[in-house]
Amino acid sequence: MPASVYSRTLLKAAEIAGGRPKLCRYLRVPAKDLDKWIAGEEVPPQSVFLQAVDLIVEDPPAGSEPGDPTGGLDAAPGTSARY
Repeated sequence: MPASVYSRTLLKAAEIAGGRPKLCRYLRVPAKDLDKWIAGEEVPPQSVFLQAVDLIVEDPPAGSEPGDPTGGLDAAPGTSARY
């Protein structure tokens, strides 16, 4: 079964974020949920998917260090904990 647009997007976002644990913190989601979405077992909520897309397409925030697309933030601006 080919990878879905969701799993491909989340994998790319994890690569940019510096790994799955960092992406989980950025998206504020449990690792078990991210793993299910990447495996194609479930579809992520639209808000989570769009945050991952934003991470991929936006330039790193001002003041971020090289290799840290989140600018040292633990979560996307305007988000709250989901668990």
